[in-house]
Amino acid sequence: MTWEKKRVLVTVKAYPEQSQKHGCVVCTAGITDEGDWIRLYPMPFTTFLGAQKIKKYDWIEAECRRVKEEKLGRKESYRIRDGSVKILDRSLSEGKVRGRAPWEERNRIILPHIVPSLEYLMDEYPEDHTSLGLIKPEQLMEFYTRERLQQPPEPKEFQKSLDNQIIPIVDTIPHIFAYRFRCAGCREGSRHDILCEDWELFESYRTWWESYPHVDLLWEKIHQKFYDYMLKQDLHFFMGMYSQQPTWLIIGLYYPPKDGKIKENKIIPLQHWLQPSLSSNNLAR
Repeated sequence: MTWEKKRVLVTVKAYPEQSQKHGCVVCTAGITDEGDWIRLYPMPFTTFLGAQKIKKYDWIEAECRRVKEEKLGRKESYRIRDGSVKILDRSLSEGKVRGRAPWEERNRIILPHIVPSLEYLMDEYPEDHTSLGLIKPEQLMEFYTRERLQQPPEPKEFQKSLDNQIIPIVDTIPHIFAYRFRCAGCREGSRHDILCEDWELFESYRTWWESYPHVDLLWEKIHQKFYDYMLKQDLHFFMGMYSQQPTWLIIGLYYPPKDGKIKENKIIPLQHWLQPSLSSNNLAR
């Protein structure tokens, strides 16, 4: 088995799930320093815990190999080698520019990867098994739940791993949140209704109950953040294909402020962010 090192800007963390084979894991997606989409799985849930947890917009390095036995043959899918993940640079996850998140710097890497529409991604899959992409909805019509919102699952106890690390038991979150929107490529009168599995959305649903202990009030607050607020931002959808069938899901939200949009279509290499070298200030060991 041949492993290769990949350097990846993490852009998506799916909500943790229980795998019979791998335990509690997170499907992670991002953009390599070569400008390619990549899906990293299974990423242990413990990688996202503690002071050195992986965050969105971290540059990481991992040993991985292309998954060839996958049912749908998704071209971006790579398997992670246990214990090989290293954080290289946190300037895009923790850094501040003029007192706010470094959206402009993130945009320079991420926005050049926008494709025209979800229809474009749908057409690409039969050609080359494309299963990841970034789109910008032309019109955001509605954010809704496909079933009535219920009280979130009760918090569960923690468990110990083999090395005595304390790990929270992940609650199963119902996949009921969806966006209705139009793409630039939609035929007149048509629209998309797509499930959203953004980790921030699921975690808000799970944790906000303590502050808003009534489902109607909880939904009002969730709707304010994930619809009303998003209308004011430059909202984009990270799209991913479900592993068992060629169905597209919104796997993450990207919402820089509208005044931070970068129009140049130029890929910024990883080396730009790691000058002059991987210093001890940026390298997490």
